[in-house]
Amino acid sequence: MFQKRNVLFILLFVVSLLQGQTRIKTMFYNTLNYNSNAESVARTPHLKTILDEVKPDLFMVCELKNETASNYLFNNAIVTSNPSFKKADFNTSRSPATDLLQMVYYNADKLTLEFNEVIPTGVRDINHYTLKLKTASETRIEVFVTHLKASRGIDNRQKREESIEIFTRQLDRLPQDAYVIFAGDFNFYTSNEEGFLKLIDENNPIQIIDPINRLCPSFPDDGKDYYDVDYDNTYFWNNSSFSDVHSQSTRSSQLNGDGAGGGMDDRFDFIMLSKNLTESTEMKFVNNSYKTIGNNGNCYNSFVSNTSCTGEFSQNLRNALFNFSDHLPIVLELENQQNILSNYTYVKKLNFSIKHQELKLKIDKNIKEIKIYNTLGKVVFTSKNINSNETVIHLNILNNGLYFLKVDDYKVAKFLKI
Repeated sequence: MFQKRNVLFILLFVVSLLQGQTRIKTMFYNTLNYNSNAESVARTPHLKTILDEVKPDLFMVCELKNETASNYLFNNAIVTSNPSFKKADFNTSRSPATDLLQMVYYNADKLTLEFNEVIPTGVRDINHYTLKLKTASETRIEVFVTHLKASRGIDNRQKREESIEIFTRQLDRLPQDAYVIFAGDFNFYTSNEEGFLKLIDENNPIQIIDPINRLCPSFPDDGKDYYDVDYDNTYFWNNSSFSDVHSQSTRSSQLNGDGAGGGMDDRFDFIMLSKNLTESTEMKFVNNSYKTIGNNGNCYNSFVSNTSCTGEFSQNLRNALFNFSDHLPIVLELENQQNILSNYTYVKKLNFSIKHQELKLKIDKNIKEIKIYNTLGKVVFTSKNINSNETVIHLNILNNGLYFLKVDDYKVAKFLKI
């Protein structure tokens, strides 16, 4: 009986490896001054309704008031929607705005948190998290979450630009092929703002892009100051051509004295990506997965729960979005070519040895495929159909560093090349 069970679990593991890719659904949401007070507690069930519908794997938020609020949100909306979620360590602010904070929560069945830091700016923090996929390749994603300065005017534009400059300097600390997510309530009224142009500058250490490429036409070169007059199609704001991606406001007027009114007419909320996530074969943005949750594209300058705004997103979901926040969540999906590794203890351990820059491998059957991954999850060596149960890999083809060895249905093994 034990042997049969052993074989069954091994077969299940092999099947899981052959079934395709792992998808990570990322979601950013401005939680509107979420506190531990009675008002926030009362609207928490609406967030659970939203999470039950969207089912994110990585949940990034801004506008948390304090750690107590974060814990309540986690315990009463996130974990009750998906018990597999964990939360990052909560960081107090190192920037002047101390009561509007960022946080991430993640599906621990798919992701592991490796690193967490706070990057101070002149307004609000940028929070940086390194998350590792639980796949054979152990691909890492560098996640940055922030909330830029609000409102129009040159002073506020300059503060947004200064925060973006701090972010782009952080990119120089990462490997050039790092996978990057930059999410937040950016408060840009137009992609012609100095800060936005700095963000998407192709000369940045890592190029950051809008994955749906929905940018505003450039300001006309006609001598007018388009920051103060003639708001037109060069703006996200008050522009019906962006009605399907507007994320604020969910309400025509304030609700309970909090948040913004005015209806759906701003694209303030974004998930931006490093360009390599649209080009890589290892980890990539899933086309058509970027969505403004609740926006059916027909609620321009109206409230999101308007019964005439029917479409993909249900009335029940749109009611919850209306009641929880004055912003809508943004989601997109990333796909890794590896499946999430099973935690079954019956998967066989891989035995090998390294001597004189040679990795010697011997298993109990003919080897079908060998892959070696670097710490960014990139395949750096592949060999197939070896037609033998043993082989030698010459490591002089690799740079010094840590690598991951995957052979058929054996457990992933780590080795250091020096």
